[in-house]
Amino acid sequence: MQLKSFLCLVGLDNSKRFASTSGLTYLALLLSVALVGPTAALYFVALLLAPVLALTTLRRLRDSGKGPQLLALTLLPFLLVLVTLVHIHSVMLLLTFVLAAALAVGYLAILPAVTSVNYVQGYSGPVDMRSVQPATAKANHRVRVEPTLGGEDVAANLSDNPEPIHRSEQSEQTRDTSIDQRRVRDRNAFDASQLQKVLLTNKKPLLITAASLVVVMLVTSIWSLIPESTPDDESAEQIQTEPATKPQATRVLTAMPDGFSLVLEDEVLIMRWLGETGAAEQLWSLATAKGDKTCSGLRFNNGTEYRPMVVDLLADSATEARFSPLDTEAIIIDMARRGNVSVCGYNFSLKGSQAALGKVAEFRRYL
Repeated sequence: MQLKSFLCLVGLDNSKRFASTSGLTYLALLLSVALVGPTAALYFVALLLAPVLALTTLRRLRDSGKGPQLLALTLLPFLLVLVTLVHIHSVMLLLTFVLAAALAVGYLAILPAVTSVNYVQGYSGPVDMRSVQPATAKANHRVRVEPTLGGEDVAANLSDNPEPIHRSEQSEQTRDTSIDQRRVRDRNAFDASQLQKVLLTNKKPLLITAASLVVVMLVTSIWSLIPESTPDDESAEQIQTEPATKPQATRVLTAMPDGFSLVLEDEVLIMRWLGETGAAEQLWSLATAKGDKTCSGLRFNNGTEYRPMVVDLLADSATEARFSPLDTEAIIIDMARRGNVSVCGYNFSLKGSQAALGKVAEFRRYL
C-alpha cells in the first residue's frame, strides 16, 4: 500500500478504507499509552495521527458528496479522547468518547458514494496504486492448448507429451476457482449493500438512539467525577491552630473523594486521614529515620515517591503526614493526575481528585 495515499488531499476513500484507517488511528493512540504513559508525550503522537484521520475523513466526505464541515465528527472525539487520556484519567469518560468516535466513523462510512469510480485498495486519486496490486492474474494464467487432428503422428505426440491436456485441466480448475471467488465477493457486496440500505433507511431513529446513549454515558461519567461528601468534608474551610510559641497559622483543607484530605498550612502540604486508634504518638520521623517504615514514603501508582518529614497519630484519631514545602507543588500535581496513592499501608484512589483540588483556589494555583 502506498503510504503517500494516506496524505492525499484530493483523492477519494471508500467506506471500508475510511473505516479501517480511522479505526487504526484511534487504536494507535490508545496503544501509545502503554509506551509513553498518560502524559503530555501523547500530544506528540496525536500530531502524527491527526493529519491521517483528517485527510481520510475529507476523502470520504468528498466521495459521499458531503461538505468539509463534517470533519469535526471525527476530529472532535479524537481531541476529547486525547484530553481524557492525558488529564482526566476516567475510564468511563474515555469509553464515552470512544463510543462517540465509533458512531461518527460508522455514520460517515455508511454514506453512499455519489460517483462511480474504480477504487484500488479502497482509494481513488492521483497516487498510482497499480504498482501494489497483486499480480495473481499473471501467476495463475494458463493457456489452453487445443489438440489438432493429424493422424497417427498426433496421437503419438499426445501419448508421449500429455502436457497440453494437463495445462488445459489446470486452466479449467483455475477458472472454476475464479468463478467461486467472484460469487463470494458478489454475495459479500450484496450483504454490505443491503446493510447499508437498512441503516440509511432507519438513519433518524438510529441517530436518536446513539445520541441518547452517548448523552447518558456522558452524564454518568461527569457525575462519577464529582467527589462525594464525607463526614470529614471541610473543603475550603479555614482552620485556625494556636501553637504555644508561634503565631496562628492558617490551614486550608480540601476533602478528596476516597476519604482523605489535603491541608495547606502556609506552603506546607499535609495529608490527613482517619483509620488508626490509640494514644497520640509520632509514627515516623525523617530526622531520626525511626518509626513505622510503611510511613516512610508516599508512593503514586506511576512509581513516584515522596518522603514525609513526620507522620503523627493525633488525639482525634486522625493521622497526618507532613511534607517539605519543596515537594508541595509536585505532590499536588501528582494527586490530580495519578490513579492512586499509598502511605502507611493505606491505598487511596485518586478518582475525581482533580475536580476536588480545582474547587479550592489555594490548591488550584498549583495545577
